[in-house]
This record gives sequence, structure tokens and C-alpha cells, in this order.
Amino acid sequence: MDRCALEFIARRWWRRAEVWAIAILLVGGGAVLGYQAAYWSLAENQSNQVKGIREAYDTAMTERDKRLEELTRQTGTAAEKATKAATSAAQAVDKVDEALNRTAQ
Repeated sequence: MDRCALEFIARRWWRRAEVWAIAILLVGGGAVLGYQAAYWSLAENQSNQVKGIREAYDTAMTERDKRLEELTRQTGTAAEKATKAATSAAQAVDKVDEALNRTAQ
């Protein structure tokens, strides 16, 4: 009789232990699944932010290229004007030199 009672109690406790083990596995699995879902969501959010940053960078580079092209064009125009001014100045110096040579003779 004692053996029967002990076996009954042992089975009862073993079932409790099984239930707790299953509960722990379910909670642990749910926690891991939740962590993975949160990590996936975070990675997707980060990917979208990187995409936005890349688009902004591309837009900024396009604007920079436009400004550089404009600056290059303006520099070329200024160089042409400076060349014309230097040529005119050289011609004026030549004329002054001629005039001085004429008056000196």
C-alpha cells in the first residue's frame, strides 16, 4: 500500500515537473521569437534610415556637382576676361612705349 501511494505521489509530482518544463520551454521559445521579431524590425528600420541617408547624400552630391559646374563656368569666363584685359593692357603699354619712342626721337 505504501508503494502504491508513493508511486501515485511520484507520478503526480512528475506530471507537475513536466508541466513546468513545458511551460518554461514555451515561455523561452516565445521570448526568443519575440527577440528575433524585434531584431528584424530594428534591422528593417535601420535599413530604411540608411536608404534615406543615401538618397539625401545623392541629392547633396548632385547639388554640389551643379555648383562646381557653375563655378567652373564662371572661372572660365573670368579667365577669358582677365586674358582680354591683359591683352588690352599689353597693347596699351606698347602704344605708350611707341609714343615715348616717338617723342624721344
